[in-house]
Amino acid sequence: MKGVDVSFANALRRIMIAEVPTVAIEHVYMWNNSSIVHDEVLAHRLGLVPIHVDPRLFEDFAEEEEEPTDRNTVVFKLGVSCGRSKEEDDSKNVKDDADAATASASNNDNGQPQLPGNDFEIEQLASESAQHYRSTHPSAAAAASAIETPGRPYTKHVYSRDLEWVPQGDQSTRFTDHRQIKPVHPDILLAKLRPGQVIELEAHARRGVGKDHAKFSPVATAAYRLMPHVELIQNVYDDKAEELANLYEPGVFGLETVGPEDPVNTKIKAVVKNSYACTMSRNYMRDPVLKEAVKITRIPNHFIFSIESVGMMSPGVILAEALRVLQSKCQNLMRLLDEQTGLQGDHENDIMDEEPEEEEEQE
Repeated sequence: MKGVDVSFANALRRIMIAEVPTVAIEHVYMWNNSSIVHDEVLAHRLGLVPIHVDPRLFEDFAEEEEEPTDRNTVVFKLGVSCGRSKEEDDSKNVKDDADAATASASNNDNGQPQLPGNDFEIEQLASESAQHYRSTHPSAAAAASAIETPGRPYTKHVYSRDLEWVPQGDQSTRFTDHRQIKPVHPDILLAKLRPGQVIELEAHARRGVGKDHAKFSPVATAAYRLMPHVELIQNVYDDKAEELANLYEPGVFGLETVGPEDPVNTKIKAVVKNSYACTMSRNYMRDPVLKEAVKITRIPNHFIFSIESVGMMSPGVILAEALRVLQSKCQNLMRLLDEQTGLQGDHENDIMDEEPEEEEEQE
């Protein structure tokens, strides 16, 4: 971003962190929770799960007491239980998949939309990946064997992929295929269950902004730095050039063959290659020769932004939404100034109209 003041860049950064709306779980209704994770802790963990949904397609709650609708609320349900062994849970998942496939085929025959099934295939892929990882990493295999000791009670892990989206109203037709609502990351650990423990709940997600709660912030970090300006005041040759290019500032300087205008006994010289790669480390200043030859400053109106998205929106969309929010703030300020100027002008006209009357009374 070039040609702007630092106040504008900082305002944009703060808006991306705290004022770009997203969708996150706000209300959790616990029907049954016999795990060791307290209701409040589990609800807090659910709220921090990023949701893959476009917040621009939903409306804000006008009032806190407003009734939830398909235009302002996304509903999830979580129903998991731990069996006596992994084989029992796997067989239950297979049965659930078969039932879901039967129901899906029946619904397709009736012309109804296909309902999403369970994630048994994902579980299989995850298991195969874990086995491959253990075979190539002995330390991980040792840790896994310690956890899966024969005779030790079975532990079931509850992940964010176990959250099942429940479409409301016409959401099933509005959000299909790649726009289907689901957690951004399927492998976020929510809780661990022992045999016989159950979690059953319903979660309602809504729009919000980061200044209300950090779970609504669309970025993990948003920062900027000034563009470095690197210049060689004096030419650097041979060994010093290699040290500058490879040791002190790698990626910033390059090496070129000397020309006829350079000293006769030299072979290579350093040239500025990529100022963007400069980290302002100033390690070169430890060498007295390079200290006098290199000058590094910053361009005051050239900013390099780094936007790390949580995943619900791409960095480009976050930047565009932040600019829209900033534009709305500017328009609101201009409107208030116009209103204030108009009121002040009317007040001055009233004073001018009253002055002649006061002079006539004095005469």
